[in-house]
Amino acid sequence: MVVRRPGPVESLEVVEVAEPSPGPGEVAVEVAYAGVGFVDTLFRSGAFDLPTPFTPGIEVTGRVRAVGEGVAGFEPGQPVAAMLNDFGRGQRAGGYAEVAVAHASMTTRLPEDADLARVAAVLVNGVTAWLALHDLARIGVGDDVLVLGASGGLGGTTGRLAAIRPARRVIGVVGSAGGAERLAGDAAWTDVVTADGLDAAVGDVDVVIDPVGGELRARAYERLAPFGRLVVVGNASGEDRAIPADSAWLNSRQVLGFSLGGVAHLIPERVREALSAVVGLLHRGVLREPDPSVVPLDRVTEVHRALEQRAAPAKTVLALR
Repeated sequence: MVVRRPGPVESLEVVEVAEPSPGPGEVAVEVAYAGVGFVDTLFRSGAFDLPTPFTPGIEVTGRVRAVGEGVAGFEPGQPVAAMLNDFGRGQRAGGYAEVAVAHASMTTRLPEDADLARVAAVLVNGVTAWLALHDLARIGVGDDVLVLGASGGLGGTTGRLAAIRPARRVIGVVGSAGGAERLAGDAAWTDVVTADGLDAAVGDVDVVIDPVGGELRARAYERLAPFGRLVVVGNASGEDRAIPADSAWLNSRQVLGFSLGGVAHLIPERVREALSAVVGLLHRGVLREPDPSVVPLDRVTEVHRALEQRAAPAKTVLALR
């Protein structure tokens, strides 16, 4: 699936291209499943200045097809999971394809009985949430954690990982009553509130994880207790509200940012450890993620449209084989 020119969902085209080969330090993967996320719609629409043509898709599972020079620990036929968003190494992505190439540091081996569809659904969200919670927010057992966009893929996975730590309270913020209904029965959440009810329903918290941005980010920041940490992991709203440095100083609060795609090539060991941890928790049943929606590659335009309309399931994966 290729985007020749950024634009609407119709910009996605199925084409035949030459099979990619792994370079030094890389692994070629026969893709079984490719995860689809909201960020893919931003890549497709041109929100990020990626060279064209390009193939979207930043998380895949499948089997090793070939290994590049200097790669150890992988051999053809092994089941693996890989992330393709290490953009600091140059153009990557490429998951919406029968064969994708990943860096070995962004790849982990899987057990033979691993559920490849479920693993593909959690890779980028899981690693982003893990590093945001553990490396930046440094959550502890006494912390109260507020997660914005809790009914989305990244927000939902963040809440479930925070509960495993476990945090003292894990509070989800959703956009509507419908979003709250989708989280009903998920034991990870201590409380679920709508954005409109945030100020009245939530007292001081120690950590805010924010993939949403905008006015909601500014309001959540005001909920931080002394020494509280706001970790910005996205901006789905497209609106960037300034947070004054003097406010952070006078209230003894921290504002932190984390972009996995921007720093993955600089922290390969941390990425590898987080990837292995998340996949291991999922495979052992400790991290209980909802089953993803599975659709064929030729229906990806439907998935992108639903994501943009905020009507998609929490996670969808494309079946390539």
